[in-house]
Amino acid sequence: MAIKSVLTSQEDFTGEFPATSRTSALWRFNESAPDGNLRLLDSSGHGRHFTVSGWSGTTASLPLGRFGRYFRQNINNPTSEKTHLVAANDGSIFSNLGERIVVGGWINPTTYSVGQTYCPIFNTRQGPGQPIFYVSLYQGRPRMMLYNSAGSLILDQSETPGFSMVNGGWYFIAAVIEVTAKTSQFILCDRGSGAVWTGPKRTFTGTLNPSCTANIVMGMHADTYYFAGGFDDWFLETDSRLTIDDLAQHFKNALLANGADSAASVDALTEPGAVMLKAANGVYPASGVLYTKAAPCALSGSGRVAVTSEYAAGITSVSLIETSTSDDLAEWSAWQAVGTSGELQSQNRQYIRFRVTLTTADTSKTPKLLEIQLHDIPKPPYEKLGFARPVVLDGNGAWEAVLENAFDIIVTGEVNGADTLEFKLPFHDPKRRALENEKQVQIVNDIYRIRTLTDNKSEDGRIITQVYAEAAFYDLSFSAEKEPADFNADAADVPMKYALLGTGWSVGNVTVTAKRTWRCTEKNALSILRAVQNIYGGDLVFDSANRLVHLLAFSGTDSGALFSYRKNLKSIQRVVDTRELVTRLYAYGKDGMTFASINGGKEYVEDYSFSSEVRVSTLDCSSFSNPYQMLEYTRMRLAEYSKPRVSYVLSAMDLSALTGYEHEVWKLGDIVTVDDKELGLSIKTRVVRRQYNLQEPWKTVIELSTKLKELGDSSAQWDKAADTLSSTDLLDRQEIKDMVPFNHLRNSRADDGFAYWVNSGFEVDAGNGVSGTASFKAVGVPGMTKSLSQTVYPATRKSYTFSAQIASENLEKGENGQVGVEVVIEYEDGTTETRFIDLF
Repeated sequence: MAIKSVLTSQEDFTGEFPATSRTSALWRFNESAPDGNLRLLDSSGHGRHFTVSGWSGTTASLPLGRFGRYFRQNINNPTSEKTHLVAANDGSIFSNLGERIVVGGWINPTTYSVGQTYCPIFNTRQGPGQPIFYVSLYQGRPRMMLYNSAGSLILDQSETPGFSMVNGGWYFIAAVIEVTAKTSQFILCDRGSGAVWTGPKRTFTGTLNPSCTANIVMGMHADTYYFAGGFDDWFLETDSRLTIDDLAQHFKNALLANGADSAASVDALTEPGAVMLKAANGVYPASGVLYTKAAPCALSGSGRVAVTSEYAAGITSVSLIETSTSDDLAEWSAWQAVGTSGELQSQNRQYIRFRVTLTTADTSKTPKLLEIQLHDIPKPPYEKLGFARPVVLDGNGAWEAVLENAFDIIVTGEVNGADTLEFKLPFHDPKRRALENEKQVQIVNDIYRIRTLTDNKSEDGRIITQVYAEAAFYDLSFSAEKEPADFNADAADVPMKYALLGTGWSVGNVTVTAKRTWRCTEKNALSILRAVQNIYGGDLVFDSANRLVHLLAFSGTDSGALFSYRKNLKSIQRVVDTRELVTRLYAYGKDGMTFASINGGKEYVEDYSFSSEVRVSTLDCSSFSNPYQMLEYTRMRLAEYSKPRVSYVLSAMDLSALTGYEHEVWKLGDIVTVDDKELGLSIKTRVVRRQYNLQEPWKTVIELSTKLKELGDSSAQWDKAADTLSSTDLLDRQEIKDMVPFNHLRNSRADDGFAYWVNSGFEVDAGNGVSGTASFKAVGVPGMTKSLSQTVYPATRKSYTFSAQIASENLEKGENGQVGVEVVIEYEDGTTETRFIDLF
């Protein structure tokens, strides 16, 4: 997969003119006022700041506009206000003219400026020394004047555009001056209509002044002629590579971008390289829509959009991504949302632009959009594994070499496990030079990265290069180190998004519906994703071509494929293992906690479905502090332990690689049927490991398991889950001693009925209590929320303790059901924070 376009800079989101290494000066005019020296800053980094002449006592201002702020001058009476801008030339501005000079920016003229005979815009005629060029308006039309070192005019040309400028309009005006080729050309663009006019190339004789030390003056000439209106986003490039076509392209690309627009609800200026909701007096709007500049599209295959953002789960988000495409930057398709995994739904055309909606449920917080990537996913050269060959990709993800002479090509994959590629290539193969460490290799839709290259020379003098490569997702283990994070009754997509933040990968489909409360201490993206799979269950599936990670309750399908002798089965090994068979399993959590109180007084669970013999073992659940989750976990483990482990290893042929047998296709994770009358076998089982020989599919080895796992790939993985799960604490004796014995809750034992409580669906049980005679009781109803709440006003402390005793009977959660305590904390500044303590 190649990256076609990346939008990540301020200019990508605002449409401002981009600075380059050849930019001599760039004036954004985004200050709210000049500094103490009446300067407006040069954003190029060269320090060529403008000084405002005539700021005080005039109409000069920096009002809000389309690109943040802009400079406005001489609105009432130009000849008396006389406001203009001066950038001092230390002799370096024009010291390296190169082949081309380009100057331009936005103007917002008044009637005065388009009606006057002479109206200066960009002026080097004030000295010191001789000028080099002078951009102005002559009776409202662009005029270019060029000078040699003696100060003599070598070009004086006015142009008549295809449209007239009017009072209050915004126009992009720029000129390209070819120093060696001796030509000059204007471009004028109307933001209101989108019209672009390109002037004719004008030639001149003589040589442009190569030693100009004159200052740059905007909006004034000879203390007589003045510009009235606005300037914004002006730039000067020497030794430039820009052409008239580039300038026209910039105008069209940037026409819709609104990240700096004062009328928009998004802000791409406050934090360069990031887009946020625009705050007003510290309050963010509930939503805002960003329009980006246009970017190249023209995909060779299908496309996928990936967005990098910072967000608070359940509070802030980038909620909608839409695209529109065009072939000419004039006619655009209708906006269309990308697919659930970022698939591009708009028609593949030359250009693409993005519309992104940012939202927040808390007006004190905002999401941040950091980057938009458009990935080009070319159609793979092979559509199935059988008889496919490795394809080496270049740095842009495009095909570089198809290794037709590769042999012993083995792809090894495991459900929730390894994914590697190994093959050999003759050392003297011409395409051997394409193999380098860390280069990517494509097999059908999967992407691998070369990790080792080994050149072996045999006794007969043959030299073979052996390649070992790992799936692209292995790179996630090298991601930036992650800080520990707490997840409170969150679905799996929340920690997955945290893991993938900043990696260029995104969360795909998540069909595992469990919610978990736990603390993640893993340091890299891949280890976090593995922990998520351990804790939530399901199958972790990496889509390297689309850079997506899915967590599916079950990743395969019932393929219908049949493995039997005299068809496609060469050998079979069946292993039935009861060495770890257990029928009664005890579990002990934090500080010896058990789940006896919610399990009929028993500290264990039993399963005699395979054997009636009592076979006892103990499960270490010391990291668990929630008896409900510990009971769920223990039952899951016993479901594995109470039955024999049965596995099969087959040497089998992939018939789907042959013409006429395409219906026999199967893949890793699928359910297949194994039939062997001699062994008395006719079972449905799952492909959990595959060692696929691409060159000789009849040598493929697959490992099957009759246990169709949906909660992880092995019991050993849950050992790690036990070390990471945490939830509501049961207090031990020392913790009780450390508590300050002051209860902020009033009537916490239901002695006075519902006094002090806001009740919705609870009742008072006057005959059953723990520390008193009564308690609060709720009977669950599917699809209904029942709550009991109270507001307390505690004194300021570093920490607080919540404790309660609960009883449950036949407690079952429905889909998306929750049982617990929600705490809403309000701080002194008025902001709030919500935490949910999961009790079941």
